Amino acid sequence: MKIAVIASTSTILNTLQEALASNSGQDQFVFLTRRSGKINLEEIDLVSTSIVIVDADKIEPLDLAVITSCTRNSMNPAFVFLTTAPTETMLLDLMRAGVNEVVKLPLNIAELSAAIERIRARHYISSATPPRGRIISFVSCKGGAGATFLATNLGYVLATNFNKKVLYIDLHMQYGDASFYLSETAGKNSFADIIGQAGLDSTVVASSSMQVAKNYYLLQAPEAIEKTSGIKPQQVDNLLSVAVQDYDFVLVDIAETFDGLTMKALDRSEQIYAVMQPILPYVRAMSKVLHVFTLLGYSAQKVKVVLNRMGKDTKPSQAKLEEVIQKTCEWVVPNDFNNSIESANSGVPIQKLAPDSPVSKSLMYLAANLVGDKVSARPSFFARLFG
Repeated sequence: MKIAVIASTSTILNTLQEALASNSGQDQFVFLTRRSGKINLEEIDLVSTSIVIVDADKIEPLDLAVITSCTRNSMNPAFVFLTTAPTETMLLDLMRAGVNEVVKLPLNIAELSAAIERIRARHYISSATPPRGRIISFVSCKGGAGATFLATNLGYVLATNFNKKVLYIDLHMQYGDASFYLSETAGKNSFADIIGQAGLDSTVVASSSMQVAKNYYLLQAPEAIEKTSGIKPQQVDNLLSVAVQDYDFVLVDIAETFDGLTMKALDRSEQIYAVMQPILPYVRAMSKVLHVFTLLGYSAQKVKVVLNRMGKDTKPSQAKLEEVIQKTCEWVVPNDFNNSIESANSGVPIQKLAPDSPVSKSLMYLAANLVGDKVSARPSFFARLFG
């Protein structure tokens, strides 16, 4: 859940930061202080925020009015109010304003944690629908396998052909170039410019992303390696938590080198597409990658193998490759070298450049399966030909 803290003083803010630090692996936090003594809810993305924690020695009518205006038409976010020795009258006023939990000051960490957990339990019980978005990661088993090309073009098909809101995150810490598969120019910002912001929300993500097409946004990798220093796994987790609330699909392009940052994205992913080509060095690399995923405890259903650039007469055969890696290739992409190269060189998605290309049809097939479009997902000639 996303929890926003609006403290009356910097001292209380620091106390709450320390109290909530032990919970940082589970939730996303935004820490703010009151301005001119007021609760400034306009600084918070209320749509994605589950809990707002505020404090005051004395409960002011203006505080009650602000909370009431927020809770009148929505049960989200829930409010936790911290105050000194609340009277029965004060508790009644807070209840009428829509406050869910009241915790006495000075702060007892156990009491605050218990209040949050009660709200969390009610939140999950009352949730009628799952989170809006799905996180799907792409990783090449070895450099040059084509994961970035397939992922960027899949995002374009999901957005333009199936009207899904898509965010593409290029999580390469060094030399990420996903934007050039979709455009001739790069955007001004990268995920490194926003990932550490305390008030990270969907508005910040959208404004910092490069819009490729209607419903398709790309948050590119930083140009300079030094900008990635200091980025923490929790910040990657926060970014994904914000993105999954506002987008139907969050596609994450991950470098083949695993570290704490990429591991966080892999853990959060509903599915991982590991890409290889029908060449022995890639086959050996895929075997190693699948072994790592097994050690990490990822299920067979979570990890999907993509066989890219497969021709009808390519040797070794698909069956032989699957025998070596001990796993079925879930998605086989036909080889269409000329159109793929022209698409990559021009920065034009292959679906737009050559909609009748075998690769375009293969992308349509996968996208239809992801969105549950059974009609569009019917096996085409190429799907039957390549399995």
